[in-house]
Amino acid sequence: MEPFRLNRLVHAAGLVLSAVAPAMASDHAEKPKKEMSLREKYALPSHIQLSPMMVPIKHPYLRTSAITVFLEPVEREHVGKICNNVPRIRDAILRVLSRNPVPTRRGKMILDGVDATFLIYINNALDEEKIKGVIVEPGLINLAGKQGGLSRLPFATVNGCRGIKEIEEKLRQAREKAKEQ
Repeated sequence: MEPFRLNRLVHAAGLVLSAVAPAMASDHAEKPKKEMSLREKYALPSHIQLSPMMVPIKHPYLRTSAITVFLEPVEREHVGKICNNVPRIRDAILRVLSRNPVPTRRGKMILDGVDATFLIYINNALDEEKIKGVIVEPGLINLAGKQGGLSRLPFATVNGCRGIKEIEEKLRQAREKAKEQ
């Protein structure tokens, strides 16, 4: 047999094996997965991410910069109430920072102690203690964490208020279906 034909034959055999081998391996590896209940699938998050916002800073050349704020509710059931009051929360944050802009050093924001200050003013704006922790991150952080933004933060279950409202709506619809049956 000619070397050229032999190479083509070996190449074709390799292609066939590469196509068949994963299919054979997946037949043995796949086990039926347990279905998650709707409540588990759409469990309320432990943290809420507010939309990134521009805030005043103390910098020689810039006047504003972006921050992303994460809120930790006292109880997960308070998430819906907190999301309904996001404008009041954002207003409280801006009122604090309009009086005392975020200081900077070498072009970076110094956020030490800002979270404790935010916590006091946010709970005052909500008229009761619904927030037990605030995490402030400089810049715009992607909610999905595809670039690894959320992977370095100290929590895993996070969602924005839009996603939380969708979850609550799905849970409400599921409850209505259960009542009808």
